[in-house]
Amino acid sequence: MIRFGPRQEDETPMSRSRHRWSRLVPLLALVGVVVLLSGCGAEVVQPYSQITPQTAKAEDIQTLYKIIFWAALIVFIGVQAAILYTALRFRRRNEERPEQVHGSRKLEIAWTIIPAVILLVLFIPNAQVIFKHAAAEQGPDKFNIDVIGKQWWWEFRYRDIPADPNNPDAGPLVTANEVLIPVGADVLFHVTSNNVIHSFWVPQLSGKVDVIPGHDNPLQFVASTPGEYFGECAEFCGAAHAWMRFKAKVVPQENFDAWVDAWRTPPATDGNPETADVVEVPAAFGACLACHRVNGTNASVALEGMPGLSGYIQGRLDEDEADAVSADDQESGPIDPQVVPGPGPNLTLLACRDTIAAGLLENTPENLERWLKHTDEVKEGVYMPNYYEQGSINDDQVAELVTFLQSLKPADGCPDEDLLVGGDVPRAEVEATDPRSADPTGAGDEPQ
Repeated sequence: MIRFGPRQEDETPMSRSRHRWSRLVPLLALVGVVVLLSGCGAEVVQPYSQITPQTAKAEDIQTLYKIIFWAALIVFIGVQAAILYTALRFRRRNEERPEQVHGSRKLEIAWTIIPAVILLVLFIPNAQVIFKHAAAEQGPDKFNIDVIGKQWWWEFRYRDIPADPNNPDAGPLVTANEVLIPVGADVLFHVTSNNVIHSFWVPQLSGKVDVIPGHDNPLQFVASTPGEYFGECAEFCGAAHAWMRFKAKVVPQENFDAWVDAWRTPPATDGNPETADVVEVPAAFGACLACHRVNGTNASVALEGMPGLSGYIQGRLDEDEADAVSADDQESGPIDPQVVPGPGPNLTLLACRDTIAAGLLENTPENLERWLKHTDEVKEGVYMPNYYEQGSINDDQVAELVTFLQSLKPADGCPDEDLLVGGDVPRAEVEATDPRSADPTGAGDEPQ
């Protein structure tokens, strides 16, 4: 029998390894082809994609991305071609050792100059964009919005729009998780945090900016295209990081003015009509008063902004604090750690928001009831107490709260309805194709 290849006794470990790799290479190539072709299916709407910019600033970032992409592709093709040429041109033909190039001055100069030129080509446009964007942040007539990253939601404070034009002490207009911007506004976000580091990112409108406690980091862009744009925290910040989402809604000026007027108008639902001087929230809302406000009602005592941490552990002392505790206090026993919730989201016009729990659930009566009854199960790590499981509120009070919260909208409808996602896609199409729009906690069933 004629035998091809080396005899069994002539095989070495190296030759056997080469044979294994020769069988694996076609398989790996087939897997690669399948992976590449999997991206050629039906078009999926991606509202979190940065490759469909809707502002001049996002266009600049996309241009830099294209420059770097094509430069990297050229380098990749060049390197692969050089490897292929070398493998074929200098493959082993006999026992003679090929000419060695170690210490070649020409080669060392070449592979020093070529990367330097590539880096210079990439550096120049990047530097131009950095200085251009920094200069834009310093211009006049900014539409200033303070952004505070909480755990795990976003507070937006319209610095130049008073909550009550007749009362300067009332502070600015405040909302949460959905920020409205008039078309054409030169927006300047002032981004900070009162807990840990976050990252504020609306891919279609601008780049990322770090959200650092004690720092006022600016983020500027001109809102030019009406629509709703998806944003998120882009830096791990704790248990519910993945569900720290928000929306930026760019609306016509008249819609924005109508939204401001609606925010300043007290709700139509009065929990106690006998008190004519102020609109009262339902009695069941009493458990919520310490953390949530509703403008135009008696729910106005909760703190806003950055008076303290959005959630912290009371009773855990650092070294300096522990040294300050007297010996008698220490002998009396340790303080029981307890989570103390900080200010929660302002609930004014809550019924106009598309989602609740910072983008986790669609804003429907069923989901509101689910959120109130199973808060910590729906969003792990949330600081909002579960008063239902604690027995502080019952089913009837939950139903009363859901009815009240669903009534927090203008009588003639919300001014930010029917916006196109990303400026050009109907919302229904996004919900049908975006996997993030699916129920994250399981097929709509209530947690057990």
